[in-house]
Amino acid sequence: MTAPTDPTPSLPGSGTVPDQAPGTTRRGFLARAGLGGAALVAGSGALAACSDSGGSGGDGGGGADYEQGSAPLQVELGPEIEGVLYPEGYQGPRARQLEPFGDGETTFTILGRTIPDLDYSTNYYAGLVEEKTGVKVEYLEVPLGEDGQTKVNAILSAGDLPDAMMTGMSLFSTSQVAVYGQQGLFQPVDQLIDEHAPHIREMFETFPDMRSLFTSPDGRMYAVPSMNDCYHCKIGSVRTWYNTDWLTEVGAEVPQTLDDFDALLAEWKGLPSRTSSSQLVTTTSDTVTSLFTFFLGSFLEISADSRLLRDGKVTWLPTLDEYREGMIWIQEQFSKGHFDTAMFSATEDQIKRLADAPEGPQLGVTYGNSQGSFSSAADPSDPRNPAAIMVPLPPMEGPRGVRTTDWEWYSIGSPNFVITSSCQDPVTMIRWADYQFELSLTTAMGRGQEGPGWVWAGEGTLGIDGEQAVYEVVPGSTELKNTGWWEWGPYYKSMGQRHGEAVQEGTTSIEPSLYESAAAYEPYRIAKESKIPELAFDLDQSAEIGEIEANLNQHLTQSFANFGTGKADASKDADWTAFVETFSSMGLERYLEITQSAYDAQA
Repeated sequence: MTAPTDPTPSLPGSGTVPDQAPGTTRRGFLARAGLGGAALVAGSGALAACSDSGGSGGDGGGGADYEQGSAPLQVELGPEIEGVLYPEGYQGPRARQLEPFGDGETTFTILGRTIPDLDYSTNYYAGLVEEKTGVKVEYLEVPLGEDGQTKVNAILSAGDLPDAMMTGMSLFSTSQVAVYGQQGLFQPVDQLIDEHAPHIREMFETFPDMRSLFTSPDGRMYAVPSMNDCYHCKIGSVRTWYNTDWLTEVGAEVPQTLDDFDALLAEWKGLPSRTSSSQLVTTTSDTVTSLFTFFLGSFLEISADSRLLRDGKVTWLPTLDEYREGMIWIQEQFSKGHFDTAMFSATEDQIKRLADAPEGPQLGVTYGNSQGSFSSAADPSDPRNPAAIMVPLPPMEGPRGVRTTDWEWYSIGSPNFVITSSCQDPVTMIRWADYQFELSLTTAMGRGQEGPGWVWAGEGTLGIDGEQAVYEVVPGSTELKNTGWWEWGPYYKSMGQRHGEAVQEGTTSIEPSLYESAAAYEPYRIAKESKIPELAFDLDQSAEIGEIEANLNQHLTQSFANFGTGKADASKDADWTAFVETFSSMGLERYLEITQSAYDAQA
């Protein structure tokens, strides 16, 4: 399986996520992961079952007081492969010679996700990893989504654990990994990495955040974090698109301020090319908050999860005066007929029908994580395709001179590989994971076999960022089946590795255009010091904060609809006070207290 060009949830290698409303990305792990409390409560029973079946393989060395990075490396990196070109200043995995270390006889069991057309027994990449490592693996398959999470819950509850689990693509949150690790279900991997995983350790040395962000509150690391530092994903939660056909038709410039934007929408109202079903500004009901967050960035520093740090304190943005000013402006756009009130119930199919209209996109502005969010057949190489006509709208200056955008500074990876308490040879398992942090294996994971799927780039070939490319995808190789995996196991996709993919003339890939959109937003990004990283909560905190956060976000979403449709008025003190006080009644102060505590412990 190779990476097609449209980065939707069903496509590997893109590094993007499905469109979702701000605030849904950091649920407490009990609410967010879909595994519920049963697996956690069953922890002691699961440990007993592991002990009865032969005992734990140990805690990975060191104790609770192990100082990360202190153990000397016992395995050397292989020599670099000659002839591979890297751009100046490249940071990321390098192509190195790999010698098998496994005995070729012992079989390890590893839980892996599965999708249609993926058969681990015949999959090219699975075979390549076995060839390079000498480690035989039997894969315990679980599907994506709720069905897979239910199956994993049953495995954890029964205590019949495999040697390891590939846990990427949101199977486990950082908090879940921390709690399961502290319960003894997962072995610590920090000292194992320091002693036996030179590729992973090299990543930690180059990108220290990859170690600190995935260390549990007790100071240990219970999962190998895979890096996926996706540049264009930094603005995925707020990326908003405008219709260049309509802009050209009225002879206008790209709006730089909200006043410019308001005047442009007024001109668009009278466009002769518009159909009766067209809309000036619209999006799906699931992404209204993403669209609003984009516009709110013209009034205050904004974040998709509605939280930021102000002077080191966790702040809930919707209660601020600047947020209210932004909501009043948004209300006015609805009252002028600029914003479509149907967006609160619109489906993705309805938006795609507007964008894919035969006469050209029949919407002026919409939110979209990518072009695939609003077009059924996004192809930027075709100038009349919606993916070429709709281009990202940069943040605009508000009435007080504010011009900001959210930027996911800490969205650089996820906990993708755990070694369970059942594993009797954790050293082999950590080395199995470590080999996949080498450049050719990381590339093969997403692009399949070297030769038919991809080749090393020649001198002068340019990558996505305009620098020397590292590798080039073979045209037509995306049609090959069962050659790679999705992003649920060990890999090392630094920004350098991702941008090292060559840009081909006439490419149908949307990656170059997404890169350009991030570059257009970057000058207005919020400061890293303002952003709250993903936090690891303990069991009690997680159980409490998950419900509160879900309620806060539900109230925010419902209030957006009320303000937009005129059921409430943000300009009226009584309505705004009721909006703010409802947050308090739902436990906002307790939510901020727990979040602050977790942040202070992790900072």
